[in-house]
Amino acid sequence: MYDSTPIIHSSASQQGDEQTRKLVEQKVFEEIKDCTYRDVEGFFEKYFEGKDWTHRALDVIKAMKNQHIDNVLTGFPDPPVQAKVLDWWFKFQNDFLSDEQRRYYSTTSPKDLVGAEAQRQIDLFIKRKDGQPPDAAHDWKNVEVIGELKAFNKERKGTLLQIGRYVRDVFSCQPTRRYVHAFTICGHQMEIWVFDRSGCYSPKSFDIYKEPELFIQVIAGYTMMNEEELGLDTYTEQNGDDRFIYIEQDRSGGRKRLQLNSNPITRQRAIVCRGTSCYLTKPSEPADWNYVAKFSWTSDKRKPEADLLRLAHERGVEGIAKLIGHRDITSVDEMRSGLKFNNSYSFRNAPSAASSISRSLSQSQPTGFLSRSLSHNLNIADKPSKKRKPSDFGWKPSKQPRSNSRRSSQPQDGITYEVETAQGTTSLLNPNNGSYDNRIFRCLVISPAGQAIYKYEKISELLGALRDAIKAHRSLYLKGNILHRDISENNIIITDPQKTGVMGMLIDLDLAKELGSGHSGARCRTGTMEFMAIEVLLGISHTYRHDLESFFYVLIWQCARRGWVEKWPKMSLLTKWYTDSYREIASAKRGHMHVDGFEDILDEFAPHFDCLKSFCKELRGILFPYSVLNVLFVGCQATASLRGID
Repeated sequence: MYDSTPIIHSSASQQGDEQTRKLVEQKVFEEIKDCTYRDVEGFFEKYFEGKDWTHRALDVIKAMKNQHIDNVLTGFPDPPVQAKVLDWWFKFQNDFLSDEQRRYYSTTSPKDLVGAEAQRQIDLFIKRKDGQPPDAAHDWKNVEVIGELKAFNKERKGTLLQIGRYVRDVFSCQPTRRYVHAFTICGHQMEIWVFDRSGCYSPKSFDIYKEPELFIQVIAGYTMMNEEELGLDTYTEQNGDDRFIYIEQDRSGGRKRLQLNSNPITRQRAIVCRGTSCYLTKPSEPADWNYVAKFSWTSDKRKPEADLLRLAHERGVEGIAKLIGHRDITSVDEMRSGLKFNNSYSFRNAPSAASSISRSLSQSQPTGFLSRSLSHNLNIADKPSKKRKPSDFGWKPSKQPRSNSRRSSQPQDGITYEVETAQGTTSLLNPNNGSYDNRIFRCLVISPAGQAIYKYEKISELLGALRDAIKAHRSLYLKGNILHRDISENNIIITDPQKTGVMGMLIDLDLAKELGSGHSGARCRTGTMEFMAIEVLLGISHTYRHDLESFFYVLIWQCARRGWVEKWPKMSLLTKWYTDSYREIASAKRGHMHVDGFEDILDEFAPHFDCLKSFCKELRGILFPYSVLNVLFVGCQATASLRGID
């Protein structure tokens, strides 16, 4: 029952004015706490030695000999008060780095940096010289290295989370970036970092007063690095304002050059995640933007989305996107080559992912619920059954153990959905087959280019798109033998029915799974918390019923959140759907799906969605019925049906 890949928190749900320091740093910590590495061997050799510019950095060290006598740094402020450190830093830059293409900058006001959804003020950052006047605002899309200064060597965790918050903004504004360099100076100690989609890592911190040559080599080296060494996007071509990428065409083979729109139509605001971003794409001028290029970092343990799309089309699945082409760009293994990782860093008083999930499972249910769930909740079998048996809907206590025989149900449309009782539990956390999760960075180009479901113009368009996406989900499951497992408002698009024959389509099979294929082996998977089913949040194996629950949450979200445009209620109950722990999110959703709790959710509907309240009540009753013991059912019951939803 508990054999799904464990989910991890990400900071992607915090958007707009919700991106406060406290909330974002809390989520960033959830992302990196199990994938932070210190004492990584080979770090300096990989990033600062043997480069085309290494001799220039050594020349700077020689030129500064008078400032580090007997290998001890002199002239640097002690104590390192920020204002004095910045004065020293910019004088050093003017004296020794003035000929480099990149330089250090600082902000004196949050308004000095633009382009992100929330205002930030950074101590130091590097960007390429652009000829702008000194008082011109900087843009996050041009930030290349992040630096944070502290006068004292205290609270290493807090400082790491602070630069993590800045790195999150860099990835958000540069969605196709590969990795980000960052550094902190706390008192006498400097620590240098690299953040990528599998976590963050550093060598060990060092004393800048006792190792001045290393200090100079690092801060000079950052300004000398090229785009490849900085982790920038080097795989797309830039021609003026136009961007291009080469992909391998599906079926016909051969390379194809496509033009990318300059602005992403969607992007993921987090660090440790798939980092999904999508761009409108077309073959060339003057063609229309009929394609979408999706960039994402997926686990090497999962079947590539291109393979699943081909499989689905071979099996006659309807309502999903068509594969145009694809390309494997790089991987975390490739980027981290030459480095030696040991065990991840253990933060003081930080629970592990395993203990967090275990605690969620044990604390989120009333006494005795888990044992009943494991015995009587139902899971999807991989193949249709030839025999069907009647089954009880409720959880009636019995002295005799239930049989493990398979059960199936017959909805009114004549489709049989087979389910089976759980056979026990398996570990929530996968075996650590490596020191980190190896993700592969891929570009996938699909057609058609629809628009996100939350950009509907009429309620009828919203409902039509949802209906057709659910039909596509059923086709994917029944014909394709594939379960989607990542239903969210980002993965349902509105399409032109005159061109596609449908009002909506289902996209993004990154987390989809072919039934019967066994465990993927991936160490974790991320998803959108607000749309996750209650049991999925608790680590229970994913079924088609959980995806239907997610479709329902998408509808509720449009009515109670998107319906208000940008002016949703500040104290919205839906905030509880994506903040706090898995257990608390699951508990909040469970409470809201009770009859009385759902009335509170309906009260948050935007006025023009009042017409859907009765419809949503009916759907709630279908998805969340009560057992004979008057317990809310949130699992996959044997009498499950698509009736009333499809």
